[in-house]
Amino acid sequence: MSKKFRSAIINWRRVQERLFNLSVIAVFALMGLIIWRFSRPSIRIDVEPETVAAFNVPYESIGILQAFAENNDISFPELFAVFNAENEFFPHQYANYDLSNLDNLSLSDFRRAMRRYNITSLIPYISMYINLFHEIEVFPVPIDLSIIFNNTWGVEHNLQGKPRHMGIAIIDRANTRGRIPVVSMTEGIIQQAGWDNNLGYFVRIVTENNTNYIYAHLDSLAQEVVVGQIIEAGFLLGRMGNSGGAQRSFPVHLHLAISPQADFTREVFWINPYPLLRHLASQ
Repeated sequence: MSKKFRSAIINWRRVQERLFNLSVIAVFALMGLIIWRFSRPSIRIDVEPETVAAFNVPYESIGILQAFAENNDISFPELFAVFNAENEFFPHQYANYDLSNLDNLSLSDFRRAMRRYNITSLIPYISMYINLFHEIEVFPVPIDLSIIFNNTWGVEHNLQGKPRHMGIAIIDRANTRGRIPVVSMTEGIIQQAGWDNNLGYFVRIVTENNTNYIYAHLDSLAQEVVVGQIIEAGFLLGRMGNSGGAQRSFPVHLHLAISPQADFTREVFWINPYPLLRHLASQ
């Protein structure tokens, strides 16, 4: 065997050894990456229910995120839950949020964010958003009949024996009792209907997802309203008024309150309807 041939064989064996060593290193590096990925602590959502209930999300973001989810064939409730989690459920007024931040949103951004969170802690919020956005179909009053509504959720008052307003007031600009019809925003069953000293004439609708919708201070109830009846979205409930406790000092308005199933708390949970109403009104 010639010296050149022997040298070539030795060099080839060295190359093989180096390639083997590099492949071993690559395998261990990949294993380390996998172990790091699945063993690193995920973020558990730890937020006060009151912050979630205040629902300070900018309502304009709802339409933007819905369009993004549809265009990318992903779940809007999952995207919406992650968006809220990434912003700590907007503990401050939503007006401080710059919507231009959503201009560069990418599918990889969403997937990275999803991986950061403990899915078990995220599921109750996803479930709540699924229910709300699935069951709400119509605005509770005709929006072309000169109405006004602002974010009055959480404002202090003395009605119903509570210091805070746990709903939204949709006000009749004409301040005329019985002028504006009130309809159910959802399908559901009429669980309660009648008179209450504070709520006045009111109707409580419960959906199949166990969400409660209260329509209160009505001037009158529609004759078709019967407790136990299953109704469709758009069903006439009555006419806007200011009955009950509101008659003393409030103009004609609809008090709307929403209590969704919220598995992240054991307390009775009322969510701010304002962003949902604004989103509906913009469509």
